[in-house]
Amino acid sequence: MARRSRNRYREMESMMTKIILADVLVFILYLVCAGLSWNVLKVITAIIAIFGSLLCVGWLYLTGEIARRRSLWMVTVFVCIVICVAVSLLLGYPCPAPTA
Repeated sequence: MARRSRNRYREMESMMTKIILADVLVFILYLVCAGLSWNVLKVITAIIAIFGSLLCVGWLYLTGEIARRRSLWMVTVFVCIVICVAVSLLLGYPCPAPTA
């Protein structure tokens, strides 16, 4: 029985790792769009990054993994992505250099 649950955790961890990589790519795309002043894509990628991360944190909460030490790194990654996007949106970073 312990082996079966361990395999289930490893499968979930593998799936979440793939989702983390996709979320990080969306965050990088957000930074590129923000730096190039592509406002529509900036908003779309920001929404995808934030909601994707929040949905994954919600999934970890529903499965009971949010409080477990073994899943702390996943929760940390998703929360950090939300914080980075929110701070970037609030501060307007990155933005193009002002023209004089």
